[in-house]
Amino acid sequence: MSMGMLSVKSESLKLFNVPLLTCFLFAFAAHVQGQNQHLTYGTGATPMALSSDYRALGWNPAHITLSPLIKDDWKNAAGGFEFGARISSNALDKADLWAGFFDKEAAGFDVQSAEWQDWKGLLANEDIALNVDVTAAATAKRWKKWGVAYSSRQHFQAEMLLDVSSVELLLEGPVSWFELLITNQGDTVQNNGGLTEEDLSNIASGIDLNGDAILSNLLSESRLGFSWHRAHTVGLSKEWQLKRFKLHTGFSGRLLLGNGYFQLSQQNGALDAFGAFSNGFNVPSFVSSNQSNLPQTIRNWGPVGQGWGVDIGAAIEWGEKIWASAAITDIGFMDWRGERYSIGSISIGNSNLPNDQGQNWIDVTSAALDPSSWFSSSVAETRRISNGPSFHIGGGIQLIELVTIAADASFDNPELLGNSGTRLGVSFVLQPLPFLRIDGGISKWGNETIRFPLGLIFITGKKGFECGIQATDVQSAWESSQPEIGLRACFMRWVW
Repeated sequence: MSMGMLSVKSESLKLFNVPLLTCFLFAFAAHVQGQNQHLTYGTGATPMALSSDYRALGWNPAHITLSPLIKDDWKNAAGGFEFGARISSNALDKADLWAGFFDKEAAGFDVQSAEWQDWKGLLANEDIALNVDVTAAATAKRWKKWGVAYSSRQHFQAEMLLDVSSVELLLEGPVSWFELLITNQGDTVQNNGGLTEEDLSNIASGIDLNGDAILSNLLSESRLGFSWHRAHTVGLSKEWQLKRFKLHTGFSGRLLLGNGYFQLSQQNGALDAFGAFSNGFNVPSFVSSNQSNLPQTIRNWGPVGQGWGVDIGAAIEWGEKIWASAAITDIGFMDWRGERYSIGSISIGNSNLPNDQGQNWIDVTSAALDPSSWFSSSVAETRRISNGPSFHIGGGIQLIELVTIAADASFDNPELLGNSGTRLGVSFVLQPLPFLRIDGGISKWGNETIRFPLGLIFITGKKGFECGIQATDVQSAWESSQPEIGLRACFMRWVW
């Protein structure tokens, strides 16, 4: 791939980073593969156990007809704009890191000082995850024993783990390349701060440096990746009346259309980097569009990833008060048309890496997720990426008319992007007033610390208009900090 093409891709990524950070600010007010865990509104800490109508898509399609929080006589449901975003990391416990979000205090640090080392330590070895879900349109209909649902959703997720060497590379620029420089004689040249760029250039003169091998060593403990795609999902559910209970079964399928994907990982000790990005919807692509070249026009303006997914599930209901359910979701894959990146030989003079010691941590995150920061060349490749199947179980009980308790658990491959391995949750739902429902609970994702979500949902009676908002973690109310900041919100939803 030419440097000109890299420049266009870099511009696309910069434009892409704007909505990424905007969503994060709104929330604030490995072998990397896979798709996205859905951020479901109005379900406390148990999105699978309390899912219903079109919100069951992605968790358990059998809940289209089960719908534990809606009376059985509902016929239709429709959703407008539903939004969810979360940023999660133990780094959120570090106040100094947040100071770096607003200014560039590190600009005045001596790179050999203890303060500079401490600032780098704030960024290193912290797993930072960002998830954003937007439901643009959704609907569900039920008649007699059948139910059908449709949803159109945008999913974005990013995950980053940088070790100290990777942070130094992004903050200090290409000088860090030579910490692992091997000369022709096999000696290691140590860069202890006493070597200038000119010295390092002289050392590199006449030496063929394997950039991919050096970068692989520098990023050996790092994990980078993101995925951005739209999902069109259709689900069908059937209720079966048995002797003592009702059985609900469901099936859903979805079309996946991807606009952006990037993964950087180690494969058998070698660096593997792959990315695919839609080139449309920005000014440079529009100006350079060649309408006579139809394949290229489609490539510029269309999705660069296509795939499918399948979910299956079942649920048992006793006396309309107790239920239990299980599902397998995200069976399928996506084919991404993109590039496999490499760096070739290293030269300090033409490195794409930033060399600004004053960058704050948001700048570092944006640069780390931009392939043009690391690589100078690429070759075209189409890669099949597994969705990463997940297994879910859950259930609940309505203790009295105004109090419901639920629990669920999800299990997936933690090596895939956005996956936690194990997610556990317990929820309570209270309805102290006819127009108000309170949902809260406790959840734990993989090795992360416990979260305490809490939400308020406003409704017009048993059915009708509904809206609400939920914080994904509220433990800062009694703790000095919390490991997650996020919200879920629904602005327009009707059930009738």
